[in-house]
Amino acid sequence: MRKFYLSAFTLCAALGISAQEVVWQKDIKSSTQDFLSQVTTTIDQQYLITGSSIQSKSQSPAASSQKQNNGYDFHLVKLNQQGEEVWEKYFVGQNHDYLSATVTTQDGGFLLSGTSYSGKGLDKKEDSKGGSDIWLIRINEFG
Repeated sequence: MRKFYLSAFTLCAALGISAQEVVWQKDIKSSTQDFLSQVTTTIDQQYLITGSSIQSKSQSPAASSQKQNNGYDFHLVKLNQQGEEVWEKYFVGQNHDYLSATVTTQDGGFLLSGTSYSGKGLDKKEDSKGGSDIWLIRINEFG
């Protein structure tokens, strides 16, 4: 009987290991270091990947109209079920800003929270209260 259980366990383990396969992979990157904070399932069953990145400098006319600094910014990327990008968004302060946590709101939007070393300017609407501040941003499902 012991031999039967051992054989059954071995068979189940082998089938379980061989049945796992990668459905898709995606690299989300800039030309510098990127830091992941969280992956959140959205109300429409897609994925919101959040973290902090330094935006890469681009020479294209479209990119020149984007707000950029030399520090870390809140970085959000929404992916569909197939891993394809739906949208990408940065929230930019004048200095380093690190996104820590994201929660989905009842209406499908998001509340972002992190640490900001930036004063008022670019996307940050209030003056700094000290060396670093907690920065909260509420957005809708479209970023």
